[in-house]
Order: sequence, then C-alpha cells, then structure tokens
Amino acid sequence: MRVVIDTNQLLRMAAAENRSPLFIAWREHKFDLVISSEMLIELEEVIARPKVQRFLPFGRGRRFVDLIRQRALFTVPAIDAPHCRDPKDNVVIATAVAAQAEFIVTADQDLLDDSTLRQNLAKHNLRVFWPVEFLGLLQ
Repeated sequence: MRVVIDTNQLLRMAAAENRSPLFIAWREHKFDLVISSEMLIELEEVIARPKVQRFLPFGRGRRFVDLIRQRALFTVPAIDAPHCRDPKDNVVIATAVAAQAEFIVTADQDLLDDSTLRQNLAKHNLRVFWPVEFLGLLQ
C-alpha cells in the first residue's frame, strides 16, 4: 500500500529510528513510503535547523534522508489536487493524489479535522489517519 507521511511525522521517525513503530513498519516493508522532491527538500531544511539537530545526533537526520532517497517511491505532486485550509499542507495532499496513495499519515489538525477536505480526498480513495490509527491497520 502506498502511504504519504507528513514532514513532522517523518522527523519523528528520524529522531526515534528503531524506537518508532512507524519507522519499523516501513523498514519491514509493511507499506510503501511515497514522497515528492518538494517534501524531501522541506524535510532536509527542517533537519538542518540547529534546534532540530539536538534531537538527531551523529548524522541521524542525514542517514534518514539517504534512506528515503534509496527506499521511497518518488512522485511529482498533482496540480489538480484538493486544497487544505493551511496552504503549507497542499504539497502533502498533491503528492498523495499523484501517487494514488491510500493514506496520508499525520498529526496535523488541518488535514485531520477538515471534513470537506476528507470528503474530497475520499473521491481519490485517499484517507487521512493519525499515526496510531494507521499502525492499527497494519496489525
């Protein structure tokens, strides 16, 4: 199954590595991570921030980005994807639509709580889940 994970959750995966259930599930090939170059650039920019570096010792962030480059499926964001009330989240949606992903995994309320957005995403057979909900599906 194809899954798009938002930047904040990717950052949590990088920070926790083998303690992250989401990271473990991906490492065990329980889903295919889909990402766009735009999302990866955003992740790299966040990882480069000094305050974030404290949580990513010994090049962990760089290793995680390298792993994404090796293992993730890349797509170009769709230009006709539904829009979110927070424009910064549109790239996540557009990436998921272009990839024909089944899930967006996020803790972002702008994606989770917008019922109109969720209805529009359902037309693309795309659902938005909290990480714990998504992990429950994998069981």
